[in-house]
Parts: sequence; structure tokens; C-alpha cells
Amino acid sequence: MQRWNERPEARWALWAGIVGALATAALSTKMILSHGSSSAGLGFIFLPLVAAAAAVPVGIWGAALGHVVLHLRGRAAEPRIVFWVALVAVASLPLTVGYEVWNAKALERAVAETRRMSGPELEREFDESRFRRNKYFLGALAENPAAGPGLLVRIAGLEDPALFQPMGSLWDVMGENRKGIAVMRLVASHRNTPPAIREALQRRSESANSRAPR
Repeated sequence: MQRWNERPEARWALWAGIVGALATAALSTKMILSHGSSSAGLGFIFLPLVAAAAAVPVGIWGAALGHVVLHLRGRAAEPRIVFWVALVAVASLPLTVGYEVWNAKALERAVAETRRMSGPELEREFDESRFRRNKYFLGALAENPAAGPGLLVRIAGLEDPALFQPMGSLWDVMGENRKGIAVMRLVASHRNTPPAIREALQRRSESANSRAPR
């Protein structure tokens, strides 16, 4: 039986894995540098692990792509079912990436639109938008000066630990929040937030920080 490293697909897997690792490292670096948190630089410690983790599935995808190409060239001896499985695997990555890009661009548009909205419009978006529980969208609502006390109280009442965490993204979904301030901090600092809600958020923030792993 032919060893894996002797198969022609191995070269495809190797180069695909290298490209995947480099692309992941570049994107992760961009995200770290764009993050406003003072501890963002710690992300560089984990950067090699993240890149290596990304190289594995991309390498597998590259092997599948290599098999498809070799089959179409008549150089693969495996049964046709292997070709169809490899073809599905090859198609899955661009389809997944395409969907994620489409979804991210839609979120960018939704966040940009909130900047021109009035208080009632912001409340309607909180109720009806498909991004109504997305932290970046909620952050855009919370930082809008037109947000009323009612909306801010409703955002503050959401039970989602991620809303207490700093934000960062490769996409233009941060609005004016260039420092990546957490959603609940945006709510607490808003001029229309009732004092009682500010105090409650402070207690919840302290509780969340005390439970966070050190």
C-alpha cells in the first residue's frame, strides 16, 4: 500500500496547509492590532497555535482538491465514490466562506444604518432585526446618542456573558467603538441610562470578572 507522503495529494495538502496557516496568522494579526484592549497583545502568544490549528482542516481540503484534480486528469485509481466525497469536501469550503462573507457584509450594512436612526427606529431594530442578538449590532444600538432609556434597559437585561467582553472584528462592524468597548460598558456609559441600571451593570461586570478564569 502506498504511504500517504508518497501520494500526489500530499503535496496539495502541504501547500494548502501552509497557505491556510499564513492567511490565518495574517488575519489574526490584523484583528489583534485593531483591538483597543491593552491586553490585546497577549493574543500574539497564541497566534502560532491558532495558525497550526487552521492548517489542519485547510490541509485536508487541499488533499481533497488534489484528488479531484488528479481524478479529472485520469491519474487517480480510487473508486469514483472517493471522487464524489472529495468533490463535496472541496465545494464546502468556498461555500462556507462565501456565506460568512455575505453575512458579515450584511451585518456591516445593518450597523452602518443604525447611525442614522432615531430612538423609535432603534427600538424597532432591537425587536425585528435578524442581528438583534449580535453583540456588534447591540453595540451599535447602545452607542447611538438617540438610544432611549427603555432600549438601554432592555439591552442591559440580556443574559449573555459575551456582552461583558471586549469586542474586536476583521469587519467594519464596530461603528465609532474603535477601542472595542464591551456592549454593557457602552450601555453603562450612555447618558440616557438610568442610574440604577448603571449600578446593576457594575455589579454584574464585577461578578463576571470574578468568575473569569485567570
